[in-house]
Amino acid sequence: MLLVIFVRALFGDEPGTLDAGGHNPLADLPMWTAGLAAAGAVPIALSVVRRPRVGANHFALTVRPSWVRTLVLPWSRVGEVTAVEVGGEPFLAIRLDEGLDRTGSDPGWLDRTVLREMSKLSERSVRRVSLAVRLRDFNGSPEGQLAALAAFAPDQVLIANNLGKR
Repeated sequence: MLLVIFVRALFGDEPGTLDAGGHNPLADLPMWTAGLAAAGAVPIALSVVRRPRVGANHFALTVRPSWVRTLVLPWSRVGEVTAVEVGGEPFLAIRLDEGLDRTGSDPGWLDRTVLREMSKLSERSVRRVSLAVRLRDFNGSPEGQLAALAAFAPDQVLIANNLGKR
């Protein structure tokens, strides 16, 4: 915002045409600066509107780890769901199994933002984890949230609570 005000103060009074009759590119700088600032504000606004989400039904685990997209992970692909505490903060770590079942969504680079932050805080390796979500972003206790997911998980999915363990 300060940059937009600064550019507007410097170049707002520029004439649209040069003395030679050509177009003055400096006159367009305030408009382009405001446009770039608006485009840069879109991800920030979306992160406020599209909060992280975790849900489950008998078919799949639905996860939105960031503002980008919602992943549908069928239970046949989910190997483990664990609540872990890293750096004093509770996370939900999800491990996906490699196999023949390729249904559902594959986590991309933007979906793994929380996982990368978790790996920076962890003294342990998080190589086997495919996805992570901050549990502080949700209402209720982490134990209650994990129990709600466990109600829908099939028997082959390991549900573990490692909060407070080292």
